[in-house]
Amino acid sequence: MTINYTTDENDFLTHQLFVASKSDRIKRKRQRSKIAVPFIYIAFGFLFLFQDKISLTIIFFIIGLLWFLFYPLWERQHYINHYKSFIRENYKDRLGRIVTLEFSNEYILAKDNGSESKVLTTEIVEMCEIPTTIFVRLKGGQSFIMPKDKITDLDNVKAKLKELADHLEIIYEVDEKWQWK
Repeated sequence: MTINYTTDENDFLTHQLFVASKSDRIKRKRQRSKIAVPFIYIAFGFLFLFQDKISLTIIFFIIGLLWFLFYPLWERQHYINHYKSFIRENYKDRLGRIVTLEFSNEYILAKDNGSESKVLTTEIVEMCEIPTTIFVRLKGGQSFIMPKDKITDLDNVKAKLKELADHLEIIYEVDEKWQWK
């Protein structure tokens, strides 16, 4: 099976955000930032409440509540901006290139303008399908990023990838509800 497509910044951004959303370290960090800081503000609010400083109590409670409500929105956009600048800096030579992937049961042959690589299928850890993209994740942390909207005959490609996953006895995860939150 051979697939041809071009990659752009959004494809790499989707991949970075997907990997971040699956990282236990990043999930813990985001949860801690969402909960710990408002908790500290509310704790100071109670401290000021016991000292009969009502105006400071109200201010700290409001800041804690606003942090809890609005920080996740800011943080989500912060990650997007961070990864966009990372992609522009590190993947600028890979954007807009035509990628050709040839899948067989033994190897994946990847070609783009000027380079070619051959990866044994035993290096595949899992395959993940989200609403916009399919990722073939490898042991070294790399992935093949296949944007669904740029692949012709998508149903046939998905069937072949599921067949390859069964052959390799690896996970083919489908998460049609995934989105960056």
